Amino acid sequence: MRAFAHFGALLLHFGIASPQQTPLSAPNLFVEDFNWNFNYSSSAPHYFASAYGLMQQWSNTFFPNGHSIVPCEVPAYTKLYHGRMDGDVPPSPEWLAFDIGMSYGIMGGSRNSHMLIYQTTRPVKCIYFDGESATLFGSGQLDSQMLHIWGNITGPPQNPEDRFRGLWEEYARAIGLCDWIEDKNLGGRGWGFEGIVRMNAGFEMIWCNFTSPSLRLVSHLNVTAPLLPTTAEDYEAKEATKTSYYPLPPEPTRPDKATDPANPPAPPNWRQYWGREPFSKSQSWNWIVASTKHYGSDGGAAGLGENRVRLLGCGFLSYYSEIFSSQSLARVAGEKESLNLTEDGIWKGPGSNGTRYGGLTSLTRRRRLHTLGDTSSSDAAVMRSNSERVLSQIVNGTSSCSGMDWTVMTNEIVQTYAEPLPSLLKVLNKLGDISHNNKTAVKEWLASVREDTHTFLLPFIQYPENSTGGQYTRNSQLFNNTYLRCRFHSTRLLDLEEGISLNPEESALKWAVEEVMGGICNVLVDVGLSVESLWQQKFNLVSTADERDTIDRRIVEQEVLRWIEGVEELMAWLGWAGEWAQCDRKCEWDERCYIPMWPLIMIGGGPGRGPGRGPPYRPPQYGYDKPDYGYAPGYGPSYPGFPSNRTGRPPGHGFWLADESGLWQPRCISLATFFGP
Repeated sequence: MRAFAHFGALLLHFGIASPQQTPLSAPNLFVEDFNWNFNYSSSAPHYFASAYGLMQQWSNTFFPNGHSIVPCEVPAYTKLYHGRMDGDVPPSPEWLAFDIGMSYGIMGGSRNSHMLIYQTTRPVKCIYFDGESATLFGSGQLDSQMLHIWGNITGPPQNPEDRFRGLWEEYARAIGLCDWIEDKNLGGRGWGFEGIVRMNAGFEMIWCNFTSPSLRLVSHLNVTAPLLPTTAEDYEAKEATKTSYYPLPPEPTRPDKATDPANPPAPPNWRQYWGREPFSKSQSWNWIVASTKHYGSDGGAAGLGENRVRLLGCGFLSYYSEIFSSQSLARVAGEKESLNLTEDGIWKGPGSNGTRYGGLTSLTRRRRLHTLGDTSSSDAAVMRSNSERVLSQIVNGTSSCSGMDWTVMTNEIVQTYAEPLPSLLKVLNKLGDISHNNKTAVKEWLASVREDTHTFLLPFIQYPENSTGGQYTRNSQLFNNTYLRCRFHSTRLLDLEEGISLNPEESALKWAVEEVMGGICNVLVDVGLSVESLWQQKFNLVSTADERDTIDRRIVEQEVLRWIEGVEELMAWLGWAGEWAQCDRKCEWDERCYIPMWPLIMIGGGPGRGPGRGPPYRPPQYGYDKPDYGYAPGYGPSYPGFPSNRTGRPPGHGFWLADESGLWQPRCISLATFFGP
């Protein structure tokens, strides 16, 4: 983690100018009592980060609680996979995986495993919920779907005598979303929106109607592998675990709607013949391999996310929008206390009992703790109404999009700045290792800093014809012009004066991009011009020792510390923590850089979904006018046994949370290290 390795290393040790030296004048270089004043309560960096992380496994694993809903499209002839533990075709709705490794990882390794391979016959419209939106246990990953269906994050009430509903809620969500699409005339069998894309360890799609001509079954194979030979140990293990025997499902009949299965798939290593299944380990390992192929930008280099889904970015909707006040007000109030912020969102520092490193780390990772638990039912209704407007316009061909590819543009910004920012910090901190008597080394150090800052400034700066140090201050026309070119670098043409009128969704994206670029440019233009000022006044001269010795090292020390603090606080404000976490070495060919992805978690012997089913319940009811839509912010009605956040725990404190150390310190693993000896 390159950036965090430099956080906290802020004390620079320099020499002091002798009384005979003429110091560099402070106003041209050092800004007294300067504060960067980032507003950490602003939703702009979160809005931007949600947009750039769409359909990327890595980003959405680090920040799993999705806030955004985006229309999308799956190209014609895309292969999709459906694993089963019976020989039937699926009812509707059911799940399709984009990778066979994911499908086989969930449903393979039984005594009656089947693999159905489908292909789309035409471009298929879909709806994408970001975050780890297919993680069944957690601290808010499913909230945006629950709000969309029921207007709260708990769903319809359950019978007070019952405690666990198994996969009932998962099927209720699938049915609820598909019914909503059909009821609002947004799609149906063979037209409009036909699926919902989600993610856990890989990307999947809820397919609403398997009789649709948009999807064709091209292969149906029984992939049950012959068992390995029986050993005496196998008999002993079988006898010892007889009570956990997992029976095969009964002969299926096809209902009109899918229902909670009587025997959902147990994790592979919980199944009866785990020790004798020939591919039990590779079954889970290949699932890991498939998910890592869609990391996207993974802290090491830019890569492809799930590129078989094309996002229609001009319909991007997010609860980070300023119109959703219920959750934003609660978030701001909570972070004011937990992150030591002022009323204006300015960081007050680590406090008397904290450290700068710890404070900046918490600020950088703050989005990971955001949930939608405080969202009111009225805000959920606004999001649902907005989504119906956007989706309807797409279906009817009346959407007005500028043509900007917002996913490409936001990713370009991240790729431009994410890696160079910690690199610049590293260079700045090197001054502390240089002896105060080594003037040549100081000049070489500043030249290396100038190389970095010039790269940042290159698209935006026009050097003055006669460069002097005084032209590079923050209140100069040069600073103002350079800053404006930087801030509006990507969005300048998206203006009414240029004949471009943006819809509400693109206007919000434009706002977020310009706010984020404004924060980046505020620091990098300032630092870049300050470096130019120092260079032009003291180093861009005929090389004489006397001239170089006129630098007051105390002023240089304070100015460089200001630069370091500015870059650190910018990184914390941006919150691109996933971009600054990576494996500490290049993984071998048989390894993968691993972060915990539900359900592929290295605890207790391996991954898997939990079994279980509750008794039957009344069918869920959907829509604004139905009794199950709404209730108090985030919660269903007060009802004995009613689960909070699907786990019997309050929102934000889920049943399963990823191992934070394993998340922030990714490591190379192989099949052998994942499963152990």
